[in-house]
Amino acid sequence: MDASPRTPYTVETRVGHLVEARVFRLASADEVDTYIRRLADAVAKLPSGTTGVLCADHRPAELYTQVVTDRLVESFQYMNERLERVAIITGFHKATLYMQLRRIVREADYEARQVFQDNDGGLRHLAVALSPEERVRAAAFLAEFEET
Repeated sequence: MDASPRTPYTVETRVGHLVEARVFRLASADEVDTYIRRLADAVAKLPSGTTGVLCADHRPAELYTQVVTDRLVESFQYMNERLERVAIITGFHKATLYMQLRRIVREADYEARQVFQDNDGGLRHLAVALSPEERVRAAAFLAEFEET
């Protein structure tokens, strides 16, 4: 799914219970709410009794405002029981975003959600909950975005 300047994020499930999200921006609490609804909808469409595994690529995003970070903490807490494992990727060139997301994740209090600067770390974190096909798809998803 291509994102335009008007599309703040993409959410898709292509293989198994791997949910792929790429965040370009979250500029308001309303955008966070809509993003989380899309994630919840993707998880709800999985087979009964299945929780999602989320690969969330935030490399295109910039720092979030306080209003957005507060809503992300609440939203992450809401999604904790719906997601078996979460890797949030920020890239090496966005150290401040990395630190901001680590704080948000710490406040959301779910050890299975972790923030990584590198794809490999995120993929290793998710691998324990993914099938071989899902691991291949997660790597392909992260390779689709070229950092500048």
